[in-house]
Amino acid sequence: MPDFDSRPRTAAQIGAAMLSVAAEFGFRAVAPTEFRAVRTLAARRMKHRVSTCRTFRAVLAIQPASSLCFCEDGVITGLNGVLLLRQAAVAQLMSGAFDGLDVDLDLLARPDEAPAIGYGWGMAATTKPGGAAVIASTMPLRVGPLGAIPFITNAVTAVGRHVSITRFGYRPLRGPDDNLLINDPVDLRRAA
Repeated sequence: MPDFDSRPRTAAQIGAAMLSVAAEFGFRAVAPTEFRAVRTLAARRMKHRVSTCRTFRAVLAIQPASSLCFCEDGVITGLNGVLLLRQAAVAQLMSGAFDGLDVDLDLLARPDEAPAIGYGWGMAATTKPGGAAVIASTMPLRVGPLGAIPFITNAVTAVGRHVSITRFGYRPLRGPDDNLLINDPVDLRRAA
C-alpha cells in the first residue's frame, strides 16, 4: 500500500514526479518555443481566452511541469496545465477571484516550498489519441504526485465541467451549477 510519507512535498519534488508520471503516458514539458502553438490549440478547443505566451513562459520558469503536452508526429495534440500555489492563493481561488489568465507569479509555490493548493490550469486535445492521453494521465497524476493537495479548476466548457465531475471527482464549489470546481486531497488508503 502506498505510504503518505512517500509523497513528494515540495513544488520541485511534485514537478519532477509529475514529469515522470506524465512521461508514462507520452507527455513531456512544453518547450518555451512551443507556447504559440499551445495557446492557439487551447483557445481554439476551449473557445475561451487563454494566457499569453509571456505568462506561460514566466510560469514555466518557476514550475517546469506546469504545462505538459502530448505529441503525435511532432505536433502537439494534447495539453494539461497545472499550477501549484501558495497559501496566499487559497482565498482567491475559493472566491473565484483568482486570475488564471494573467497569473500573479507571486502566488506560485517556489521549488523549495510545499504548495497549499493546486489549480487545474487547463486541458485540451485536438485528436482522439491526444484526448485519450489527457484522460488517461490525469488520475495517475492526481492520485500520485498531486494527491496530497486540494485542487480547484474553473471549467470554461460544458464538456470540461462534465469530465471534471464524472471522471476526476471534482464537485461544484459554491452551488450545483457552479463552474468553479474543487477536488479534495486523495486519501491513499482509499486509492490503493
